[in-house]
Amino acid sequence: MRLLLLRTFLLVCLAPGLAALISSPAVAGGGSFDETDDHDDDSGPPFIGDVKDKSGNPIADAKVSVSVAAYNSTVFMRADDQGHFNIKGFDKEIQPDQIEIACSMEGYKPYAISRQPTGPGPRAAIEVICLLEKTR
Repeated sequence: MRLLLLRTFLLVCLAPGLAALISSPAVAGGGSFDETDDHDDDSGPPFIGDVKDKSGNPIADAKVSVSVAAYNSTVFMRADDQGHFNIKGFDKEIQPDQIEIACSMEGYKPYAISRQPTGPGPRAAIEVICLLEKTR
């Protein structure tokens, strides 16, 4: 049942609508950074993040991959023009540490990635910072 719910979420919510969602200037990947976003009681914490170079400059249109190993599933999205991305919460049965996020961009290589909750509680958003280093 959970696998069906995850696949439905991935296919219905993320995959077909990514182009429309990313074209919005203030959001990427289906949400905003506004605390008033609707958050389903059956979902886990959302992941909010930035893709930056080592100097802290945003990297626009970077590729963000979101993997859930337990379900052998990966979804790709793009950061917005300010390097932001936002991933709505998965089913609350999927623990945040089961979700792997990676970022990439042509001409860059991974440098560091950090993630931390933005507050207390199991549904607090998790902030992810992807740092990339320019390749020579």
